[in-house]
Amino acid sequence: METGLHRVARRLPIAGALACLLFAGCAGAEDTDTMDHKTPQQAAAEFLPQVEAVVAGLSIERESIEVRANRCEGAQGETRDDLFYVWVGLRGRAPGNDIAQQIEAAHARWQQQGWDIGRFRTLDNGGINLTATDPATGNTYTLDSGFKPAPDAYLAAFFNTPCFRSPEGKVAFGELHLPAA
Repeated sequence: METGLHRVARRLPIAGALACLLFAGCAGAEDTDTMDHKTPQQAAAEFLPQVEAVVAGLSIERESIEVRANRCEGAQGETRDDLFYVWVGLRGRAPGNDIAQQIEAAHARWQQQGWDIGRFRTLDNGGINLTATDPATGNTYTLDSGFKPAPDAYLAAFFNTPCFRSPEGKVAFGELHLPAA
């Protein structure tokens, strides 16, 4: 069992990488002139404790985790080498085969915290999909269940920051390797 998000033991499968690309549109930038300036490492280091707090509310055994700097789009759909967002993908299993109930509990917590719920649905196979944004930070959190081979236990989770502009210019997009805390 992995003990922290700073430790990347295994890469997510191709499905995780595809989901990363699919969710890229969720992290679009509205005004590139007024966005926060951070390096990918700074943004990830600030974001990971927030992700860890969300994950701590789940009883799961982590199978894999990946932290990436992904390209952002500007308000007009433009892309630039200095615009990025941090994406964290996590895969795990609930040993109690109760991941749907855990996601429902997360939904209730997030509603109580005033988060914007973008998606909350139950699938035909009993899986739950939940996406919410913390209005205080702009961070988006997605928890999905219902996947084979263990629809009652398997979790795929994706976490995104809003867009940032790198003060160093061009960003090396892809996996980020951060020092252990």
